[in-house]
Amino acid sequence: MTLTGIQKAALLLTTLDASTAADLLKGQPQQVVQKIAFELSELDLKGQTNTEQASEVVQQFFAELTRPQSGELHIKQFVNSLLQGSAGKEKAKELQNKMQQAVIQKDPFVIISDASPIHLASVLQNESPQAIAIVLSEISPKLGTEILSRLDEQKAQMTVWRMAQPATVSRQTVLRIGEMVHKRLAEMQSEQVEAGQTPEEDTSTANLRKIALVLGGLNKEKRDAFLETIEGKDDEAADMVRALMVTWEDIPRIEDKSLQEILRQVEVSTMAKSLQGADAIIAAKINGNISERMKEMIEEEVSLMGTLKKKDIAEAREAMVQPLRDANKAGDLEFIEEDD
Repeated sequence: MTLTGIQKAALLLTTLDASTAADLLKGQPQQVVQKIAFELSELDLKGQTNTEQASEVVQQFFAELTRPQSGELHIKQFVNSLLQGSAGKEKAKELQNKMQQAVIQKDPFVIISDASPIHLASVLQNESPQAIAIVLSEISPKLGTEILSRLDEQKAQMTVWRMAQPATVSRQTVLRIGEMVHKRLAEMQSEQVEAGQTPEEDTSTANLRKIALVLGGLNKEKRDAFLETIEGKDDEAADMVRALMVTWEDIPRIEDKSLQEILRQVEVSTMAKSLQGADAIIAAKINGNISERMKEMIEEEVSLMGTLKKKDIAEAREAMVQPLRDANKAGDLEFIEEDD
C-alpha cells in the first residue's frame, strides 16, 4: 500500500522507544498527537504494519540516524506509552476514547472484523437479510462464511441472494449500519460482564477447548492419563475438558457408524427439538445417519411443536451430545481423520 505522509511519520515513530518519541512530541498540539496515534491504531487494526514497511520509511527519511527494530511492532502498547508520555495520564484515556470513536466513525467494520463469530452472528440474527448482506460484504470472506453457517437456513439463503444484487445503498448508509452493529456488539459485551461472563472466562473456555481437541487426538490410555493429571489439580477444569471433547458442533466430524449407533438411542422428540434452527451441515449429518422412518417421525413431531425457546433447544442438543461424550470416554467414538 502507498502510505500518506502522516502514516509514514507514525511508522517512523515506532522505530524509536516510547520515551524518545514522547520527547519529540512534547509541546505539540494534542490534535497532532491524536492524529498520529489514530493512524497507528488504524494501520494496526487493518493489519497493514510490518517491520519491513517501517524499515522502508526509516531508510527514506532517517537512514543515517536511526535503525529499524526487529520483531513485531506492538502498536497498541506503543500508542498507550506515547499518549501517556506526551499528554499525561489524565489526558491519555480521553485521547484514546477519541481515537476509538474516530476509527468507528471512519470505518466501523475495521473493529467489527475483530468480533467473535458467535457474538457477531448473534447480533445479526435479528437483522434483515439486506442489513446482514451489507455487513458480510464489508468483512473478510472467512468471517462471512462463519457467520452464514450460524444463521438459520432461510435467512442465510436470503442474505446470499441480497449479496448477489447490485449495490443500491449509499456509503453513508453502509457506515450507519456498521455503527449500529458495533453498538450492539458493545452492548452484548457489557451484558455479559454484568452477568458475570467475563472476557477472561471466554478465554479460559477457549483454552480448555484447545486442550480437549489435543487430547481427543490421543489414544484412550494416554488421554485418560492426562485427564487424571488435570483432575488432580482442578476437578472442574477436568470435567469441562471432558465435555468440550465432544460438542454439538463436532457432530459432522464423527464417523457415520459411530454416530448411527448413538442416534438409535435418542428419543424422537429430543432429536426433533435439537434440529430446530440447526446449522445445515449438522442437520445434514444427522439426517444422513437415521432411517427414513425416523425422518418421518421427526417431521411429524416438528409439525406438532409450537415455537421453541432457545433454552429448550439447547437442552435437547445437550441430551443428544451426552451419549456421544459417554461413548468417547469409553473409547468407542470414532472421528473422521482430517487431512494435514
